[in-house]
Amino acid sequence: MRKENDRMVVFNGYDQAGLDRAYNNSAKVPNVGDITDGWAKRSAEAVKYLSCDLDVAYGPHPRQCLDVFPTAKRGAPVLVFIHGGYWHSRDKSLVHFLAPLYVAAEVNFVAIGYRLCPEVSVADIVADIAAGLRWLASAAVDFGGDPARIFVAGHSAGGHLAATMCGPKGVPELLAGGCSISGLHDLVPIQHSYLNETLAMDPATARDLSPIQHLLDAGPPPLNLPPQVFAVGDKEGPEYLRQRDDIVAALRAANQPVLTVELADRDHFTALSAAAEPAHPLAEAILRLIFAPPPRSLPKS
Repeated sequence: MRKENDRMVVFNGYDQAGLDRAYNNSAKVPNVGDITDGWAKRSAEAVKYLSCDLDVAYGPHPRQCLDVFPTAKRGAPVLVFIHGGYWHSRDKSLVHFLAPLYVAAEVNFVAIGYRLCPEVSVADIVADIAAGLRWLASAAVDFGGDPARIFVAGHSAGGHLAATMCGPKGVPELLAGGCSISGLHDLVPIQHSYLNETLAMDPATARDLSPIQHLLDAGPPPLNLPPQVFAVGDKEGPEYLRQRDDIVAALRAANQPVLTVELADRDHFTALSAAAEPAHPLAEAILRLIFAPPPRSLPKS
């Protein structure tokens, strides 16, 4: 923290109030309740009309479980989706509304749950997702999934977790690709914001849990990470755009395959909605990632 032009700056030129506003997505989107209510209605319809196996345990805690929406095709790829909620709210049922599009495209859709802060730490949540993916890699064949074609995607805090899993401190060897929608890839500003009252991260923890930092710390040895897609709504504000730009730059500097998708006229919540719209460039990019992924290692230029 430093004083700048008679203001106490806490991060990247922001004072405390400004930083809190930058990451308070519900306050920035007046109709957020209508959007999430729509998700809930469509998610209930997905459970009603699609074949699904709910609350399949991968660990002993009630939240350490996943919901599987299988496609009819045997040996089909698997898309694991991680819900958002700033690591302390919501649950996996939030993203069931995404399932119909991917099941129709012959992709097994899995919504994964995890424990929440403050019961556990963000580091524990990262461990939950890794454990769930390891479990899924061994169990995918049981519901017709191809364990060699597991993809992970997530929104907001789920985007952080998806990027972490694809990175050098995750489980990249288990994954064929990943997608972060409106993800948090630098947790340092989160540690300085109002959110840390619940998350209780110290500066070292925030740095150690940041996917951008994982890439910077990986150093010169060649990486072999799965291809990734990054998308942010153009109405989400400069911090979210910076978060995307910084991790994309770090991946490109490491010669790793990465694609960005521009989400025109989208806010933090309608950005996720785009992943369920068949003609939207984001949904198209996710399906291309699954069915025609780029090579894990790019040729040296």
